[in-house]
Amino acid sequence: MLRNAWISNALRLSSLIGVILCITFNPAALAKKPAIGEPAPDFTLRSDSPFNLRLSEQRGHIVVAVFWSSWCKSCNPMLESLSSLQDKYEEYGVKVWAISLDKEPEDAQHFNQHHNLGLTILYDDSFLVSERYDIEDLPSSAIFDRDGVVRYLNDGYETGDTEKLDELLQKLVLE
Repeated sequence: MLRNAWISNALRLSSLIGVILCITFNPAALAKKPAIGEPAPDFTLRSDSPFNLRLSEQRGHIVVAVFWSSWCKSCNPMLESLSSLQDKYEEYGVKVWAISLDKEPEDAQHFNQHHNLGLTILYDDSFLVSERYDIEDLPSSAIFDRDGVVRYLNDGYETGDTEKLDELLQKLVLE
């Protein structure tokens, strides 16, 4: 009888410990911004196409990812410039992914249609990818080369960032 009570209490305690660990341990919270020159942490997100998109499945392409939201005032100029860069470099295997941090996908869809950007929209409404990439400001951008290596990371947007991105893309398409 005493042994059954001990086993029962031990099981309750281990269950409680498991619940506490699940609540307090968030691997994304321990993540640090990926380093330039290191392999990009993989992710899969729902997109505005019929398919989810996975970064590791884009080997052979250069992927420009911009984290943004429809309420972000400085996101619009960045998205417009990336739309132009996509048009310029698309035939060279460059893909631009606009990763929306809007809670409602319809907000991002409406913004994309209203501004006629023509970008591929992905939805990080649970913020797992933005946490993994330690996004501190919107818009933020990253470039991954044809081998899936991080080549550029930038939080925020300032005048001149488009020229930096253009120069880097020119270099990457020649590699």
